Amino acid sequence: MDRKNMKNSPTQRSHLITALKVVMLALSLWFSCAMTALSGAGLIYNRSNYGEGLAKTGIFLVISAIMMTAGAFLCLFRKKMTDILSIILSVPGLVLCLTMLYHLATHADKAGWTDKYSLLPVSDMYIRRILPCIAPVVMATTIAAVQLYSYKHSEQKPVEKAAKQKQFNDTAH
Repeated sequence: MDRKNMKNSPTQRSHLITALKVVMLALSLWFSCAMTALSGAGLIYNRSNYGEGLAKTGIFLVISAIMMTAGAFLCLFRKKMTDILSIILSVPGLVLCLTMLYHLATHADKAGWTDKYSLLPVSDMYIRRILPCIAPVVMATTIAAVQLYSYKHSEQKPVEKAAKQKQFNDTAH
């Protein structure tokens, strides 16, 4: 096999996808699950100090963490339905997460919350912790979309081959 054909070989592509899945899963477990869920859990746990509004924000952050992590987990399987579910869970989970992050950061800035050691706004800390969850969601949806495309493409090949064979048989007779 020459270099040109090896570059696009299925085994190389599958190794790349596997490596991307490992990186995506690690990033998802850290940013989408741990950081987002723990931030939300902290707001829920301290609801007596923060109030019901931020407790609801915390609940929605936990829900978004579950959605994004489930979406990342579902794209690990090369099944059409799990890839579709991965996209359906990941994208709305990210939108919910970013909406709650905006709400939380706005509230923290209006309340004047600062870190007692560095005197930096607490909103910056929340943004630094939660915003990177965009990367694993983008990776999960991209992997799921590539797998959906390759699934669709692999389904079309036998159909096209059968149609060509039928056309050949019809013209031969």
